[in-house]
Amino acid sequence: MTPDQFERSLKSGRPAPVILLHGPEPHQRQRVENLVKSLVSEGMEDFNFLVLQADETPAAEVAAQAQTLPFMTPPRVMLVRGVDRYPADQQDVLKQYISHPNDSTLLVLIADKPDWRLKFFKWVKDQGIDVACDPPSGRELAGWVREAMAKRGMTMGAEAARTLIDRVGTDLADLEMELEKVYLYALGRPEALPEDVMAVSRRAPTANVFELGDAAAGQDPTRALAALKDLTTTDAPLMILAMLVRHFRLLLKAKLIQLERTPRSEMARILGVPPFVQDKYLDQARDLSLAQIKKGLAGLKQANLTLVTSPAPPELVLGELVLGLATLRRSDRIGL
Repeated sequence: MTPDQFERSLKSGRPAPVILLHGPEPHQRQRVENLVKSLVSEGMEDFNFLVLQADETPAAEVAAQAQTLPFMTPPRVMLVRGVDRYPADQQDVLKQYISHPNDSTLLVLIADKPDWRLKFFKWVKDQGIDVACDPPSGRELAGWVREAMAKRGMTMGAEAARTLIDRVGTDLADLEMELEKVYLYALGRPEALPEDVMAVSRRAPTANVFELGDAAAGQDPTRALAALKDLTTTDAPLMILAMLVRHFRLLLKAKLIQLERTPRSEMARILGVPPFVQDKYLDQARDLSLAQIKKGLAGLKQANLTLVTSPAPPELVLGELVLGLATLRRSDRIGL
């Protein structure tokens, strides 16, 4: 099950007496650990909450501790970290306990990298008691952002969620921290807007590249030049150029998709981007003509040649390029 499913199961009653917590996403794992700790009665943590390390605690001792009755009010919660480091004979001891657990104890077995080829982990998975903490991706990530804001009592639309991901990146801990800032900034209103995200969220270094492409394609020269200024302090000129080339090639694909009236269900596959990202490229392509996008790609090709062969300062070359990309519509209107 996922952490969300596990949280919902807590609302409908006590969880299974044993769960296996695994997966690479630390924020989600910490969230589950906090959820199970919250089951311990207030003031009883010193008596009914125990954390053990597998490499310091034999499985037989874990089982014995789990059989101990809680002090005053159940449940007793135990976390055992690193159970994937137990050898097979120790895992067999755990299996025996899981087959006949103490219902007043919640035993959380935490595995960094469970080997699903091993009998023990296959058996645990078959019991349906594992909680997988995998990082959400694509549409799931945007949904996670919106749900995290909803838990604060405020709504967030798809565009605002996408803006936050573009600026902050995909790390859940970073997103959670920036969500709190956006929430506090928009406090008193029912919905957090993209402008709120832009006003207070910090930009991760990797996110600046996407912001540069979005600002240039969105014909916002002030924002594009600001993003470029941030990027040139940390990233190589050719890397920045490569990301802009990728962005405008995706715009070209998106424009051709629109002109060919491709079914929406096929768009993300053709673009090669997650469904929640496709709308961004489609919107940007809709606001530019095919000729303007091709003109942008020609400018990128020329900038690449200049960077490789000319002694001109890279900052100057990229500045002129970005200004040209971010004013494609304006240049057409005045005949440049």
